[in-house]
Amino acid sequence: LRQGARATVSWTTDRGVVNFDLHTDLPEGAHSYRKGKGAASDEGELVAVSDGLHGWFWRNRTTEVVTITLRTGGDYQEVKELK
Repeated sequence: LRQGARATVSWTTDRGVVNFDLHTDLPEGAHSYRKGKGAASDEGELVAVSDGLHGWFWRNRTTEVVTITLRTGGDYQEVKELK
């Protein structure tokens, strides 16, 4: 995203809950837009605080396999999956 660009975001799990962090990495450290624990879904809009990569970190603290479905829209160039 470029600074000031807007993106709509939503995600859901197929079962169970996860911890999450919607963030961007800045030279002075990470900027978190929203964090949560024990969530099965989240949605909203973000306005980019800077140019660069913006994304999620999800952590499954359960023993179940969880599938996350992500939906995005807005003014971004591409979507990448980083593992």
